[in-house]
Amino acid sequence: MAKNKLKALLILILLSVIWGSSFILMKEGLKAYSPEVVAALRITIAAVVFLPYLLPRLRQITRLKYILIFALVEVGIPPFLYTFAQTVVDSSTAGILNSLVPLFTLITGAIIFGLRVTISKTAGVLIGLIGAVFLVLFRPGSAHMIDFSYAFGFLIVLATFMYGLGGNILKEYLQDVSSMVIAATSFVCMGIPAGLFLLTTDVMSVPLSDPANLRAFAAIAILSIIGSALAIVLFNVVIKQSNALFASSVTYLIPFVAIFWGALDGEAIGYVHFISLVVILSGIYLSNKGTFDEQTAK
Repeated sequence: MAKNKLKALLILILLSVIWGSSFILMKEGLKAYSPEVVAALRITIAAVVFLPYLLPRLRQITRLKYILIFALVEVGIPPFLYTFAQTVVDSSTAGILNSLVPLFTLITGAIIFGLRVTISKTAGVLIGLIGAVFLVLFRPGSAHMIDFSYAFGFLIVLATFMYGLGGNILKEYLQDVSSMVIAATSFVCMGIPAGLFLLTTDVMSVPLSDPANLRAFAAIAILSIIGSALAIVLFNVVIKQSNALFASSVTYLIPFVAIFWGALDGEAIGYVHFISLVVILSGIYLSNKGTFDEQTAK
């Protein structure tokens, strides 16, 4: 059991680096492409990567209904929410808001899947949400006390709700399905409509002979192959070895990676970021305290 926990922790650290870098990659992609094109490219490229793996294994696909629901809330919708949000919200703020995933994992687990919720866990959720609202409404450097132009950040909050729901679906209904099959099926199923959508856009009119455009496309490709395809497989493995709430605690480290990249890219990192981060992570700690040990002891 200790070996499994160590393996899960190591994978979480790797995931934190991968996902913590996703926000700066999205920001780079948005320099040449519209938000919806960045999201659709991200899904489509991952689908193309997974397709050769999936085709010979079509008969291994079971519980397709639950995989499709998982795919929609984990793969299909969140990429669009993130890219639209990042037309206003900087990458470091997006990374901090992403840390809400464990709180929504707890909320959806309690409401939908009957997860036992204690007073401390409830308090942790409320504290974390307060931190998120503070970060979204009190924009660093704004001339106003409250800046509603940053309300696009609530799109990220919605995405984290979906991630929390997806983690619980995976743990509850897809425990006995191969992680690779789940990931491949999810991206291929979502890649079909995403690819068809791209055909209606001007994505092909963006000349890759321009170094800036090529850099933007390369960022999306890295985001898709490593930040989406590889990461979701690793995440599925962690959930199956532990539990959805523990796996979602990867978001403890993601904000620090996102802030690091944001600072390197010249984003203004202010006291609002750090106050919100401390409040959100305190809420996550309080709501997640002892969860992994409780689950593995059973």
